[in-house]
Amino acid sequence: GIAAQRAGLQSLIDEEESRLEAPGFTGDNLLAEPHRPLTPETMRLLSGLLAELYANIAKHAAPHEWYAVTISFDRRHVIISASDVLKDEAVRLGLGSGLKRYRTVIESMSGTFDITDDSDNWNANITIPLSVTRR
Repeated sequence: GIAAQRAGLQSLIDEEESRLEAPGFTGDNLLAEPHRPLTPETMRLLSGLLAELYANIAKHAAPHEWYAVTISFDRRHVIISASDVLKDEAVRLGLGSGLKRYRTVIESMSGTFDITDDSDNWNANITIPLSVTRR
């Protein structure tokens, strides 16, 4: 049920947070309580997306700057926000292939996938619908 799914997601977040702490990253990792159980497909999508977001933080963010990842839920969506400070101009390559794949899948489900970067800051705001409407 919901408690088991939340525990699984929290475990994934804790592992990723530990990996980031080793090279000196500090940040906030917040996970809300889902309103209802997520489908196995949504759980797989969310777990993979989170792993990709944390991998991008490790690769592109400045370790001495703060990062944040939040996962919340409303009645119709999973809402993911991530932000960090890029380590230098050389890493401004746009979406990596991993995030592009997730964007394609999420947008095909009528979800949203917005990435912004302004000077030093990188932000992702993503919504995954809980009931799928294919485009």
